[in-house]
Amino acid sequence: MSNYKDVFDMVTDVRSLINIQSIKDLLGGGKIEPSVKSTGKTVKGIVVNGLSISNTADQIGYGNVNCYAPALSSTVDGKVVLLPDQSTLSNLAKAVKNVIDSHFDGEFSCWIEEPGAPMQDTDGSYFANCTYRYEFSQKNFKNI
Repeated sequence: MSNYKDVFDMVTDVRSLINIQSIKDLLGGGKIEPSVKSTGKTVKGIVVNGLSISNTADQIGYGNVNCYAPALSSTVDGKVVLLPDQSTLSNLAKAVKNVIDSHFDGEFSCWIEEPGAPMQDTDGSYFANCTYRYEFSQKNFKNI
């Protein structure tokens, strides 16, 4: 067990929770990645990032789990419009929430604070943004 965690450790811990077969099956070959999505906009995927973590005895951190799904095309008045795949985004976000929410294993705890708001990425793909809170109790805290 570490004495403290940084954002990289936090992302690794949260990613380890969702890097399981049942979620991989929902991705159909897509990846579960740290920090940045490396695949194109036509591939499902999950990205875990970290925003911050405190350097206190009881560390508190925050981050996002972004669940990506290719956009659906629809033609409106002769113009192609990209729409979110609501069903896929919802299924991915719910699967992530079920695994992360209220996690406690003696090493760290984690839960979902906001369970899956749909957003459009700059490449035209859509993702469900799930925010999480992470807690870790440092051993041998030195900043006293």
